[in-house]
Amino acid sequence: MRLFSTPLAVLATLAGYATAFNVNCNSNYASYYGQNSARNQKTLGSYCADATEDVIVLAFMNGFPNIILNFANACETTFEGSSLLHCPNIAADIKLCQSKGKAVVLSMGGAAGSYGFSSDSQASQFADTMWNMFFKGTAAQRPFDDAVLDGIDLDIEGGSASGYTAFISQLRTHYASDPSRQYYIAAAPQCPFPDSYLGSTLNSAWIDMVYVQFYNNYCGLNAYPTWFNFADWDNWAKTQSLNKNVKIYIGAPGGPSAASSGYTDGSTLSTIFNAVRSKYTSLGGIMTWDVSQARSSGLAGSIRAMLDAGGSCSNNGGGTTSSTSTTASSSTTASSSNPASTSNTVSTPAYSTASSPSTTTVVSTSSSSSAQPSSSSTPASCPVSGATCSGGQQGCNGQSFALCNQGKWYTSSCTPGTYCYMSGGVATCDWSNGRPTNTCAISGTSSFSKRADLTRSPLITAANLRPKPASAIANIPTRVEFVAGDIVDNKYTTVVKIQANKSAFTGNWLISFKLPAGQTADSTSRGSLGVNGNTITISSDRNAESLQNMAAYFKITGTFSGQYALPDTASAVFIST
Repeated sequence: MRLFSTPLAVLATLAGYATAFNVNCNSNYASYYGQNSARNQKTLGSYCADATEDVIVLAFMNGFPNIILNFANACETTFEGSSLLHCPNIAADIKLCQSKGKAVVLSMGGAAGSYGFSSDSQASQFADTMWNMFFKGTAAQRPFDDAVLDGIDLDIEGGSASGYTAFISQLRTHYASDPSRQYYIAAAPQCPFPDSYLGSTLNSAWIDMVYVQFYNNYCGLNAYPTWFNFADWDNWAKTQSLNKNVKIYIGAPGGPSAASSGYTDGSTLSTIFNAVRSKYTSLGGIMTWDVSQARSSGLAGSIRAMLDAGGSCSNNGGGTTSSTSTTASSSTTASSSNPASTSNTVSTPAYSTASSPSTTTVVSTSSSSSAQPSSSSTPASCPVSGATCSGGQQGCNGQSFALCNQGKWYTSSCTPGTYCYMSGGVATCDWSNGRPTNTCAISGTSSFSKRADLTRSPLITAANLRPKPASAIANIPTRVEFVAGDIVDNKYTTVVKIQANKSAFTGNWLISFKLPAGQTADSTSRGSLGVNGNTITISSDRNAESLQNMAAYFKITGTFSGQYALPDTASAVFIST
């Protein structure tokens, strides 16, 4: 385990709180606990008895602002006269984990539930509620009694995308009021960039850790190196994130049955991890779903070994403490990763509710901010608006494309999430799919070309790989989402996600939807498959299903001709009896 060697660590230790977890390392291991994914979930304390994990993510608060907690078999008791869980055993284990130097955070959201904010005001008020119920505030009912969490994680996979920036801003205000410890904000987006739900929040709020889910998607670990897109997230961390020291984790399934796609064994994961660690300084470590799966499969031990082999820690600060947050004349050596700092040489985030995922607002007290590069730092091969050019040249400059008109460059931004690439002398905006995202090229002057391992890309329409969640026509409130899985030659895997909005559905269910033109379906990993023209129906196996379900994930496989595309969610019909 890694120990802080800063004065902050001394202060925290004197306060009775061990701080072995160092957010600035690239060898941290975070794992989710609470949903009993392997059906053999032990107590939280039993997993904290050794040094395997660094961060435990409690899953989930799957209902808010009307709070609903669900920790499967780990907690089933409630406060008298209330439906709110009261978990004294988890509370005691939280303290045990923290005494071992681990951070414990609560995950908000998840694949199924009823959550989201209707306004920034509601989100800010809920941040007050969170502080009072789970941190250093006071409340009549505290699910973990007097245990104090180390932070929250946003695993937003449904509901409204609004309010989360305001929520984080207000919660950080509370964080800064407690000088005794560090608190964290984490997020768990899916790997397609930008994330459908958290894209705007990631750009406008101060985030410490991002647990990217590299599974159940076309850009997962199983697609390495062709479609695996850690490069997109590293580029975001360095160019768009307010916290330029944010740490990106490789999210992996803990076992073969933990996800519909994306599982890799320890040896393969080690190869990928070491390749990423050698190239990207934003790497923070590995995350698994979930701890019961990772411990049962043995992957957790392999992860700990690979993390400890050659890990390193930066000197930048992380989390939020109040040690430098309240003095406007704080030292110029204060860490720039502390969002509350107002040092004369430190840029601090202006929490914004801007809806565009490509918009970043930064307020600096410095008269000469380094965040604004001078024109002299631009490589000669980058087209710059207003600069001279010749003929009908075209060019790329990161997320902007350029056209030469009457001897001058005119630049324009690509659609958020896409980047400019040259192809046959033509500037084209496209998804990165693992390619560099800072391309500087001008037709006739650049040798840039697509990676050889993307030769199959003509079969893929990038926009059609984006998840398209929608409310299904159903007899209970349900959301259906289709996500691209493995795509090899003319064979595809599409992941189907069925998520209940409020009430659970029974083990007797079916879903039908239409396949895109040119696709056939050959098998399903759950239930039985029926085909009628281009309409397919998957019926559950009642003997294999739970009596009550909040979600059902499975995959269908088949072949396609022409361009691969996801099914239209508008055609989905879900019935549970």
